[in-house]
Amino acid sequence: MERLVRKLKKSGYVESWPPVERAAFILRKFAEWFPFENVDVLTGNEADVTPEFLMDKMVEKQRGGLCYEINPLLLLVLQELGFDAELGAATIKKDGQWALDRTHALVLLCIGGQHYIADGGFGNRLALSPLLLDGEAVISPAGTFRLRTHQTEKGTIAMECLNDQGEWAVQYAFDWNPTPWEKLSVMKRTIHSHPHSPFNKQLLIARTFPDGTQSINEERQHRRWGNGREETITFQDTASFLEAVRHDCSPALASEIEKYKTQSQ
Repeated sequence: MERLVRKLKKSGYVESWPPVERAAFILRKFAEWFPFENVDVLTGNEADVTPEFLMDKMVEKQRGGLCYEINPLLLLVLQELGFDAELGAATIKKDGQWALDRTHALVLLCIGGQHYIADGGFGNRLALSPLLLDGEAVISPAGTFRLRTHQTEKGTIAMECLNDQGEWAVQYAFDWNPTPWEKLSVMKRTIHSHPHSPFNKQLLIARTFPDGTQSINEERQHRRWGNGREETITFQDTASFLEAVRHDCSPALASEIEKYKTQSQ
């Protein structure tokens, strides 16, 4: 973790800042450095999720990952910097339906005796700041988010986001129970192999930027700005898709995507 901590400090991290401000800085940097991407799912990389695996993939090779990779790395960094942090597991709700049970990894934070979550692995829907349980909503380029006590069939705490109709919608729910590290590899295997997994069907690279969000799949690149403007670029062929990937991704990630495309043809 020392290498990543040094990188944070070189990027402006200040240890004397208030804890919430420090955690928010780390979340913003994680959004900048680690895209949400599922290439390993599509290429069948079944390696267990270990600290060594995360350091090699994400820090050494400058790749991204899914929630069970990004948020555990976030956890390790937060713990290294003295935060009271543990892993949590939530169930995502999309289009009114619950997804695979407890397959979303997140970070449970205790700051000043209060409960927060930190989530750098929720696609391009990132609050970029810790969310305080039953606290004020947080606004980011990806939307408006809050964390509240809310009884659901999947837990007593819900992370919610304002939808396009201006209504609060549950994004995922969980109980405040620490999750053992070993469960991460179980999550990974489920996401890799389950027929209802949302991430084993097509490529996805998602980012949250200071001014908006972006997602790329094999058919198009979609960009949405904080002012509501949207743009979709449809790829005419594989070459135009790979050109966008090379422009947007690290060399290591672009190389893995090219290998995937070659294998899938």
